[in-house]
Amino acid sequence: MMQLAFFLFALLMPWVLGFAIVKPFLKQRYGYMAFALGAGYLLGWFLTILILRAYDYFQRPFDITEIVIIECIITLPLLFIKAKHCTIEEQRLEKASSNFTYFLVIFLTLLLLYRWGLTAVDLFSKPVFPWDGWASWSARAKIFYFLEEIPPFSGGGIPFWQFSDVDMKTASDARHPLFISLVQTYSAMAWGDWDDSMVNWPWLGASVAVVLVVFGGLRYLGTKLLPSFLTAYAVVSLPVWDAHISLGCYADIWVGFALLVATFSLIILLSYSEWRLLTLLFIALVIVYLTKHTALVFILPLGIVVLWRFLGGFVTIVILIFLALGIYWLHGNAMIDVVKEITQLLASSTGKLLSYNPVAVEVWREWLTIDNWHYVFVIVIGSLLLFIVRKKNERQLQFTLLIIAGVAVFLMMLVITFLTTKMSTEVFAAYFNRVTLYFMPIFVLIPASVYSLLDKDEDTIPLV
Repeated sequence: MMQLAFFLFALLMPWVLGFAIVKPFLKQRYGYMAFALGAGYLLGWFLTILILRAYDYFQRPFDITEIVIIECIITLPLLFIKAKHCTIEEQRLEKASSNFTYFLVIFLTLLLLYRWGLTAVDLFSKPVFPWDGWASWSARAKIFYFLEEIPPFSGGGIPFWQFSDVDMKTASDARHPLFISLVQTYSAMAWGDWDDSMVNWPWLGASVAVVLVVFGGLRYLGTKLLPSFLTAYAVVSLPVWDAHISLGCYADIWVGFALLVATFSLIILLSYSEWRLLTLLFIALVIVYLTKHTALVFILPLGIVVLWRFLGGFVTIVILIFLALGIYWLHGNAMIDVVKEITQLLASSTGKLLSYNPVAVEVWREWLTIDNWHYVFVIVIGSLLLFIVRKKNERQLQFTLLIIAGVAVFLMMLVITFLTTKMSTEVFAAYFNRVTLYFMPIFVLIPASVYSLLDKDEDTIPLV
């Protein structure tokens, strides 16, 4: 019992530490506490990893008791620093939500607790199979745990790990960064023994934190209670999301989580000129890089948002066209092949497209015909069509920027899906699920943003 209590307390400390640091960066608008809790989870783990790195730099063996004490010492004074005050106009006055709204929010909260509870039971009891994520990150974490340090060979292949499977051997030789491995090392130290299931508990916390970020971020930007909560529930209700929480080891949820925090930080910064959030934005991008180096390319949609904000839509589109022409000039043959492939797809009939193109078949199946996330996909596309035909409220810039971010990540999802070699192989579904996890938290923000732009509530003080 004491082992479990200390384990939970040790995992809670990075969360509280991050919350205490993020809270003073925000203003006391609706949702700021939830957003600080959600983003604080990501920041807290980043700081914990820095502490482990400091131990390694000074050649001091890892000591979980010392590390938890250090976290407590840093956290306690920070908890007394409050979020910044704001005027009534900044905070927004809203009409009280209906009893039915509160009933739905409570009901969905209970559903979330039920899902997370089942995952917790699963993490306590399930056997673990050594999949490629385990070979890439957990194997290193196990070495760090028993050696109580980060050995020099950790950046490359594992010298005494032998796999007959080609994919597993490739994963074990991968030079992935150590963020995920160190998160699992800390978890193992907190548990007091190496356990392939218990080291994955931070993934469950990440799921809770994503809900808090989506809900708190939308509320902070001005979305009403119910659409904010429905959007948060939509993100984590995907079966693939539950699977990755239960499996652990994989970095995909963390990449999507960091991109989500970075997106909200950027939108709040551009909408309300809260430039102090630039620090949180930068740290979130660093976490993306430290989780998967190749994932840094996924920040391109944030660049499109910045261009749209400062240069306008027309200029942004022109810049993107010239960027495409520049890529064509640098890599002409590759671009010609891409154009030929797109031309062939467009020239094919629908029947041929779905019969002979394996990627199109899988996309159609995953997005529209199986119970995975096609409901969300249909809702988002439908809301975008509604947004086009209805007049939007130009005063609420933050929602327009959220829609631009959502559309940008959707386009990037399409590009990765159709123009990446891996996606046309027999392992398409695995890579498709990962792309979904990267971009879905941002993509799902579109319906709530469209609703907020089209909603006309004369009794609510408008945003400044």
